[in-house]
Amino acid sequence: MKTFYIITCLLMLALSQYVAYAQQPQVKEESAEDFVKLGMPLEEALTKTTFVVEWLSGEGSTEVIFQGENVIRTPDYIELRIPYKDDSGRYSSYKILTKYAVETNQYIFVPLDYWGGGSGIFRSLHAVDKKTLRTVEEIALGDRSGIWGLTAADPATNTIAMTYIREEDWRGNLTDSLDKAITGHLRMIDGKLRDVAGPLSPIPPDMAFFRAVRFFTMGNWGKEAEPDEKPQHNVHLDAFYIDKYETTNAQYKEFIDANPQWQKNRIPKKYHDGDYLKHWNGNDYPPDKGNHPVVYVSWYAAMAYAEWRGKRLPTEAEWERAARGHWRTINADTANYGENVGDTTPVGTYPPDKSGLYDMAGNVWEWCLDEYNPDFYAISPSHNPLAGGTMDNILSDWTNIKTVRVLRGGSWVSNAKFVRVSDRTRFTPKITNNARGFRCVKPITP
Repeated sequence: MKTFYIITCLLMLALSQYVAYAQQPQVKEESAEDFVKLGMPLEEALTKTTFVVEWLSGEGSTEVIFQGENVIRTPDYIELRIPYKDDSGRYSSYKILTKYAVETNQYIFVPLDYWGGGSGIFRSLHAVDKKTLRTVEEIALGDRSGIWGLTAADPATNTIAMTYIREEDWRGNLTDSLDKAITGHLRMIDGKLRDVAGPLSPIPPDMAFFRAVRFFTMGNWGKEAEPDEKPQHNVHLDAFYIDKYETTNAQYKEFIDANPQWQKNRIPKKYHDGDYLKHWNGNDYPPDKGNHPVVYVSWYAAMAYAEWRGKRLPTEAEWERAARGHWRTINADTANYGENVGDTTPVGTYPPDKSGLYDMAGNVWEWCLDEYNPDFYAISPSHNPLAGGTMDNILSDWTNIKTVRVLRGGSWVSNAKFVRVSDRTRFTPKITNNARGFRCVKPITP
């Protein structure tokens, strides 16, 4: 009987321990597919890596492995010198910047310098597959570019944060300081290094992402430029999202349905000129115009809509930065302007530019956040310029603003002169007509 009692107690103890274990959250074990372990120090792995270096012409590539008698090691880099075949004493130099090399679950990210005997040092960033120890993606960073930091922002998603500016002149002197540097995030997606907003922030599917930029040239110096497009000047902009499409009638109806005070028969007179939503039947847009850009909306109405969406109108600088993204030739096949159609067209009718944006030229003029100042470019601050007040003041008190506001991009009735990327026009914030609409942006918190 005593033996039976002891066995029963042991069985009950084992059962209780099993139940306690089963109730604990179980951690899924990472597979080799999810996490590749190098099995060697990172620096050793780099000396065994085959770096596939694209030629400057873009028409070919060469393979570089940091092994042999011509390898030089320092605490910050590993250099491979390849003598010229003419016995002149000159050599090509490849240099792994080991101080910046980082690894994520599947890749090693490392900057590589190439010097071919001239005055230029060309820097590129390589993504190395940890399974094959071979470059699978390379992006050029430019001539004498400076890297101030490279870290693994999120190893699980193969995302890195890189602080990078052009820092040296041909003598090696610093031309920019760290306080002007910009940190951007890059992630390997489908085998390509792509800009992302942050380590865990996917880009909204209906928006395009523009990373922070140190030198974006704004304005126009050409003969066709109006006085308010001059002087051409450099701008430093923080990162932002911008809508791929102009805001449509269907989207705007969602807004007024949720905010009855902005409906056609309720909007206060201070926010429009009497033609607000003129083409709508009450609070319903024309049945065939759901995917057309909303028109007959004032600056106030655009501001209210953007605020409701958790966004805002773009600054002039943001709008022009986005519109200059891989700008292309404008003609009747790529944009709706010059009354070549006779009306607005559904958003997305024309091909997108290489940044994925539609109708940045033509279709409808687009309201911007700024007050119009024809001389602003001469006094514009270099960092996030905005005319007519601070960002906080404008966004917090926009219902009381009465000064003239900027519009960009031209419209379906505009001739070619007014669909140029640098062209500026303006109207009072109450104005509404059949050629003015808007799109929104969303800033990105670092």
